[in-house]
Formats: sequence, C-alpha cells, structure tokens
Amino acid sequence: MNYSIFLLLSAIFLITISTPAYAQSLSDHVVINEVDINPPGNDSATVSEWVELYNPTNSNVDLSGWEIASTTVLKKTLILPDGTTILPGKFLTFTHDKIWFTDSSEVVQLRDANGDLIDTTPNLVDLNNDFSSWQRVYDGYDSADWKFVTSTAGGSNGKLSEVQESEELIVTVSSDKSSYLFDETALIQGSVSKRINSIYSYFDPEPIMINISGPNYIQTISIYPDYQLNYETSINLVKVLGINSGTYDVNVTYSDASNDITFTVGDERILQEDNVETSSLSIGTNTDQYIPGELVTISAFTSNVIPYESMILTITDSENKLIDQGNLFTSNGDFSTEHLINTVNPNYGVYTITAEYNDILAISTFTVLDPSVVNPIVEEIFSDSMVLTADDSEYLLNEYITLHGSVTNFKKDPSLYAEQVRISYKDSDGKSPTFTGAIMDSVDGAKIIDFTSTAILSELGEFSITFQLPYNSFFEGDYSVQADYGSLSAYTNFSIVSEKSNSNNSISDENSSAGNPNMSIPGKPSDTTTFENGYFVSNVKTIIEKVNRISDNLTSINTQEKTIDEQSVKPRVLSGSMITVSKDSQSTVNLQVSSESGVCIIGPSSDCLVSESTRKPGQIFEVVQVDGMNLNVRYSGPDVRLEKFSILPQSSDDFLPNANWNVEVLKDDEVSRFYYKVTYKTLQ
Repeated sequence: MNYSIFLLLSAIFLITISTPAYAQSLSDHVVINEVDINPPGNDSATVSEWVELYNPTNSNVDLSGWEIASTTVLKKTLILPDGTTILPGKFLTFTHDKIWFTDSSEVVQLRDANGDLIDTTPNLVDLNNDFSSWQRVYDGYDSADWKFVTSTAGGSNGKLSEVQESEELIVTVSSDKSSYLFDETALIQGSVSKRINSIYSYFDPEPIMINISGPNYIQTISIYPDYQLNYETSINLVKVLGINSGTYDVNVTYSDASNDITFTVGDERILQEDNVETSSLSIGTNTDQYIPGELVTISAFTSNVIPYESMILTITDSENKLIDQGNLFTSNGDFSTEHLINTVNPNYGVYTITAEYNDILAISTFTVLDPSVVNPIVEEIFSDSMVLTADDSEYLLNEYITLHGSVTNFKKDPSLYAEQVRISYKDSDGKSPTFTGAIMDSVDGAKIIDFTSTAILSELGEFSITFQLPYNSFFEGDYSVQADYGSLSAYTNFSIVSEKSNSNNSISDENSSAGNPNMSIPGKPSDTTTFENGYFVSNVKTIIEKVNRISDNLTSINTQEKTIDEQSVKPRVLSGSMITVSKDSQSTVNLQVSSESGVCIIGPSSDCLVSESTRKPGQIFEVVQVDGMNLNVRYSGPDVRLEKFSILPQSSDDFLPNANWNVEVLKDDEVSRFYYKVTYKTLQ
C-alpha cells in the first residue's frame, strides 16, 4: 500500500516538473513592452524617463486619448494626442515629464480612451541610474516574464522563435547579440516546451544538444533544461581558443525538435561593414579648407536613430593632438555642431573628425591654411572674368548641391599657397541663410552666423564645392548665389522645392551651359563659339522639354529630331526621376528603363545593364552599348526614395537615336510620381 502511494506521488511530481514554462500566447491588444524609470543622468534636469508600447496584433490601433500613467506615488498621466496610431508589429516610445516615475517602487498602467485598463506592469524598482530598463520577455506576450537588462528602446526585446505547432515539442534559441567583438562572451539561451526523457531510461532526461560551427571551428555542448524548462550556456570568443572572424551557426536539437540562429564575430571594422545595409553614419563639413578664426560647420547623419544614444565626436589636428570633443544627440538622424579654428599658435594642415554612433565609425577631414600665404589681395588678380553654375535648378531640403565655377585667363601666383573664392547666398527677400552656432569651449554662447562657403581655385582656375542644404538654415523658395574672387563676381540661382520636377543632371555631362546659352565658356574658340565683349560665347542652344507628375506605371518617351521655335534640334540627353511618396515603399517601387529593341538599360534586376548606383569613387556614370551606340548612363540606384537617371551618348558629337524609350515604374498600388525631360541641342 505504501509502495503504491509512493508511485502515485512520483507520477504527480514528474507531471508537475514537465509543465511548459512558456504556455504563453501573443496578446490581442497593445502592451507595455519596456520601461525605463531611472535612465542615466539627472532625471530632474531633462525629460528622459520613457515607456515603450508594442502592437502584437495584425491591425493598426488608434491610440488617440489613451493614457500612460504612474500609479504609486507621483501618479502622473500622459494622455496621447489625437492621431497617434501604432502599426502592427511596431514600437512607439513616449516621454512625459522630468520626473514621471518613482525609482524605488512603480507600477505603470496603460488605459484606453474610455479609461479601461489595457495593460499593467509588475512592480518595478530601478536604483541603478544607468542604461538598464525593465523589458517584457518576449515582445507582446501575455503573462510574460520581465527582465532588467540593457535597454532596447524602439527595438525588440526578443522573439519567441517556434519551429513546430504549439501542441508539439518546441525548442527556442537566441543569443544576447547578433554581432560580437573578439574577447567578448556570447550567451546562448532558450527553452523547451516540455521535458523529454531518454528512450533508454524513463527517469533519465534527454539532453539538449547545441552544435556551434564557424570558420575552422566546431563545438558540441550537451546541456539539460532546468526545472523551468530553460537552458543557458556561453562561449568565450577568444582567438587562442580557435575563434576566427566570420559567421557562426548555432543548431539546437532536443529529441526530434530543433532550431537555428547565427551570429558574427570580428573586430570593430568588420562589424561596421556588416552593419552597412541596416545602419550607416556619415559626417562632413561645409567646406574643405579654413583659416584660423573661421567656424567649421560639422554635419552628420545616421540612418538608424537610437533613442537617448549620443554620437561621440572628436577633432584632432595635423599632429594628431586632441583639440575638441563632445557628445551630440539627435531625434531625426541629423547632427550638427560648430568648431572655431584656434587663432593662437594653430597647427596648419589636415585635421581629422571622428564620429562614433551605435558602434559605427565615420571619419572626415578638413585643412587649416596658413593665412600668411593665402591670397587676400585684390591687386594681384590678373583674371578678367568669372562664371558660376549649379548642378541643378531644383533641390529638396537636406539634399546636396554642387557649385562649379572658373576664372578665365587665370594666372596663379607661385608664391601663394592657395587662392580662395568666397560664396554667399541670398533668399528672394535678399536675406542670408543663417544658423545658430553653439561654439564649443566658448563663453560667448550661441551666435547667429551667416551661411557661407569657401572654395579653392585649382591650377587651371577652376573650383567646385559640394555641401548639404540644411533644413535649419534653408527653406523652400528661390535663392541667388554670389561667388567673389578679388574684384570679380559671378552669379547663379536655384530653388528649394517640396517635390522636384526634374532630375539632377550636372552640366558637365554635356560640357555645355545648360539653362544659360549666353554664358561665358573659357578656352579656345571653335566652330560653335564667337568672340564677344572680350570673351568667347557659345552659339550652342539648349532647349529642355519637361513632363511632370506622371502617376502611370508605364511611360513611352520619344526622342527624335524636331523643329522648335523654327530651329532644328536634336535630342542629346534623356533624364528622369521618380519619387516614392511613402518612405516604407522605397525598396519596392523602382524604375526600369528599356530601349525600343527591348534591352533593359536601367533597373533593379540583374538582367539590366545598370542595376546599382553608378556613383562610385572616381566614377559618376557607366558606359553601356545599346543597339550599336555607346551611352553614358548615370543612375542613383534602386534603394533611394528619389530615384534618378540620365542617358546620353558617350561621344560629345552624337545625339540620341530617333527611338521610343520605355520607362516602367515597378509597383503595385503604391503612390509615386515620375518626371522626365529631354534636352535638345541646336546651332544658330
């Protein structure tokens, strides 16, 4: 009798320890997914405490009027504004007040517009004042565990990966990171849905087999699930233990269930390259060269904003001495600051700017010139005229503009180190664009500074400068540009628009003065120039036909010789651009340009002659042969929101053939706008 009772109790015990720990399901409502009640820094000085919501459902959820509330001591409530919507599978992060929560004990609640309780956290305690936060494990799961680890604001806390139906045996696996540096430790962890005993002995548990393979590396680990059906192991990623750079596969097998993950190992440079597709960082200055006392405007951009993450900026001089450093924050991906070139015993030469953000490095340089050898003296300038052009007539805010210019009959003084062209800008009201300069290490505070540029003349008297049109200095409207070199001045203009009506085609594509047929052209006379007023003037006329705002999927463009304004003209350049209205669709809406004979010239497919951006180091276009003609093709690439192209003959003496060019916008129901123009040439 006692023996029977023992067997019964043993059976109950075995059933009890075999109960799955993750008998969970995704919530059918928006949840509180992560909370940081004590972020780093002084909470009373800045608004930094935050709550992350997650939508695990398959539908958009309107959060207008919903409330996120602290409930223990302060009882402060954030009411979400009208129009707040969270998309399926997306995260939204909210801040409210300088001190929103109580560090020692806090319960956060989420209520809908009717005041009904939707979700609540367990009692949270955070006294660490660091980057750790309380996170739901896993994203969106009901009755989930909460863990206190390094914050992932705006990102996933982890997914419960399943490979079989819920009623069957399930094994999950995850790593604490997807990429590691050498000498770090990789944490491999997961769970099983039920306990399996060995087929050889009912009382012996089945082991979990973890197989790790990588470059010249294989390791097998046998481990048992704990009483909560979880497991965990770690790997020291040390070179002397056989770890090499590359991708590692992790296969976890438990009875007849299995699951896989991968992670990468390498040094900082390799990890940066691995992350190029998902995250990038760029940095630059408003010009390449400065003299002491001038202000360097530094702009940076990241494609992946990490909330509350700062960009670490350092500046070193030509002797590699640290002259400035600081931390910059962003909410939209743009960073901006200024640095004043020291006038007291400055080091001349190349200065280096290093930016680090989200484990990605970006480097830029600029040159500090000795003012004693930079030419400021008007009397020494021998040149007699000057020209200035922009690479387009229309730009979007934050787009890059390139200005080209030249000084005719230029004679460089060999005793001078560099000769500068000063460039200034005016809007339609005659006012200069400005920016607020918060000069680091300056007691004067912020200053309002006119936005100007400086270019250096080459040996041939030519100059070029490329910079970004920052949204905080420039606005939509018309602008004039003035370049000054001694007593000489040249002018051009451009417009900033909300949506471009033509593509960005540099006049250098045609070696012409597109848009201004009477512009001075330095150089020797030819059959197409005449000598007027002391310089050569081109007789080549440029006529541009534009068609705007095409929403159709397929457009046929005809290029043929025609008569315009009683002049016979021939097509020289076909160019176009397509803007994708939705940022989320830019990777699925693309241009495809085909010749009349059906050859795919430009498009995202590998069958097209040009399928990626032609802008590469030392190159702005590719030469392809179509129907017996060599063409210069410039293409922005398929992975941009404003996709642009231009096609013209390689030979400057040729014209486009009389043909129909088919331009197709590859899309389903997405909204897009296509623009194109044909540039014609004629002789008087």
